[in-house]
Amino acid sequence: MARTRAFGKLAKYLNTPEAMARFRHHYGVPDDVYLEYRYWEDTLPGEPGDLILPVVIVIEGGVRFPLDPLLTNFLDYFNLSPTQINPNVFRIVMGVVELNRRLGLDLTVYDIMATYSLRTSSNEAYSLRPRDVENTLVNSLPDTNKDMTDDFLLVRGAWHFPNQQCPTADGKPAEERKKFRKNLANSAALKIVYDNEVCTNDYSNPRSAFLLLRYVPSAKTFLLCRKVKDVVAAQSNLENQALPAHDIRHRLGHVTQSMAGINLRNLLPPKAPAVASVLAPAGGLRGRKRKNISKRETSQAEPEIIPEATHTEVPESGGDVQPSAEDVVMEQAPGFEVCGGDPVTSDASVMTGGDAGPSVARALSEVARLLVDMAGWGKFTDQGITDSLCRGLMMAVQGTLELDRRYQARALELQHALHNATKYLTSRHEVEAYKETARDAVLKMDQAVLKAKETEELLRTALDANTKVEERIKALEAEIMEREKEGWKTLYSWPKSEDVPELPPREKLPYPEAPIGVPEEEVPETLPHPAEGEAGPSSA
Repeated sequence: MARTRAFGKLAKYLNTPEAMARFRHHYGVPDDVYLEYRYWEDTLPGEPGDLILPVVIVIEGGVRFPLDPLLTNFLDYFNLSPTQINPNVFRIVMGVVELNRRLGLDLTVYDIMATYSLRTSSNEAYSLRPRDVENTLVNSLPDTNKDMTDDFLLVRGAWHFPNQQCPTADGKPAEERKKFRKNLANSAALKIVYDNEVCTNDYSNPRSAFLLLRYVPSAKTFLLCRKVKDVVAAQSNLENQALPAHDIRHRLGHVTQSMAGINLRNLLPPKAPAVASVLAPAGGLRGRKRKNISKRETSQAEPEIIPEATHTEVPESGGDVQPSAEDVVMEQAPGFEVCGGDPVTSDASVMTGGDAGPSVARALSEVARLLVDMAGWGKFTDQGITDSLCRGLMMAVQGTLELDRRYQARALELQHALHNATKYLTSRHEVEAYKETARDAVLKMDQAVLKAKETEELLRTALDANTKVEERIKALEAEIMEREKEGWKTLYSWPKSEDVPELPPREKLPYPEAPIGVPEEEVPETLPHPAEGEAGPSSA
C-alpha cells in the first residue's frame, strides 16, 4: 500500500521547531506573529482572525510580516482570502511594492487593475491576466506552480498593520470591482514602469519577479512579456541591477578563493534568538477541500530555459524527508583575517603606516566580493567597468553636493527657526511685562475709582447738609422780615401826643431779646456852649 504523503515540497523548511526558527530568522518574522505549519488537508483556521497563507508566497512571493498595506488593500478590495488567489498574484502585487520603492512611485490597486484583469473559473484560483502582453508590471512569472501549493502557514497575532486587515475567510469579489476604472489609474506612473528596465534578467525580461523579490526561481519556463532589446546595456546600468537573492533554499555551498580570508559572520550584528513556533496538533480540524491551481496562466508560454550560473541549484527531495545536520548550518564563510596574517581585531586601523594599514584595508574590501555581484561584473567590458566607475564617482560627488545643499538649507531653516524662537521669547517676555504693568494700572485705576466714589458720596452728604442749612437760614430770614414789618406797623400806629408814649410791648418788637433804651453810661457828655460874641458853626 502506498504511503500517504503528509508534507509538501516546502515543508522541510519549517515543519520542525529548528526549521521554523531558521525560517523566522531568515525572513524576519516579528516575535508577536505566531506561525504554524499546515498541510493543505488541514488548513482550516483554529481561531477567529487566523490567517492561512501558502508557504510559497513567502519564499517566492515576497510576502513579509506584517503584511504590506498594498497587499491587504488588494485582498480587501476584492473580498478575497489569500488561499483563493494564485501565487502569481502575490508576485505581481509584491513586485509592485518593490517597484514603488525603487522608482519612487505610488502605484495602487487601481493601477494594477489598469494593467491586469481578475479572472477565475469553477476549478481555478483567481489570477491576474494582462490586458496587453506588451505592457505589464512584473515579468518572469512561472507558468506553473505545480507541487508549490501543498504547504500552508497558519498565522496568528500581529500579522497586519493597524486598520489594514484583509479577509481571512473565502469571499467573492463584486463584479463592479473587476472593471477597469481609467479615471482612478495613474497613467503617467504606469508609463514609467512599462518603459523601465530595472531588474532585467538573462532572458531579456525586464522587472523580473525573482530579481525584484530576491528568490531563486524553481520554474524553468515563464509567461510571455515584452523583451528588452539590449540586455547587456540594461544589465550594465547600475540602477537596473538587483540585490542578491535572499532565498532560504539557496545557501552558499562554496566560497571563492578570493574570499578565503574573510568571515562574513563577524561583520554582521549578533542575531537575536528566535522563538520557534509550536506546532499544534491537527486533530479535530476538518479537512479543507483543495481548489485546483491552474498550471498555465496563458495559452502560450516561453520556451523552456534552464538557468546556467545565476544561482546554486538546490537538490529537490521528498516532502517527508527531514532536514539533515548539514542543512542546519547557515551560510558560513571562512575566518575574517588579513590574508596570510593575524586576525583583524577591533583595534585594527587602516590609518596605520607601513604594510599593516593597507593589509587591513584589503581584507575589509574583500567583504564586497559577493558571488552574485562579481559574476555580474565579470560580464562587463573594460570600457563598461570604467564607465560604471566614472558614473558612480560622479554620482557620489553629485550626491555629496546635494547633501551639502540640503545641509545648508536645513541650517538656514534652523537659524531662521532659532531667530523666530528668540523673537517669540522676547515678545513673550514683553507681553508678560506689559500685562503686569497693565494689571498694576488697572488696580490703581480701580482704587482711584473707588476713592472717587467715596469722595463723591461725602460731597453729596455735605451738599445735602448745606441745602438743609440754607433752607433753615432762608426760613429764619423770612421770619425776621415778617416780625420787622409787624414792629414798624406798631410804631406807626402810636397816637400823636406830647406825652411820651409808653414803651411798646416787648413781643411786638422786631428783636425781642434786644435791650430797650440806651444805658446812661453810653450817653455822651453835654458839649459846652460857646461864649457870647463867638461865632458858632456855619449853617452853610
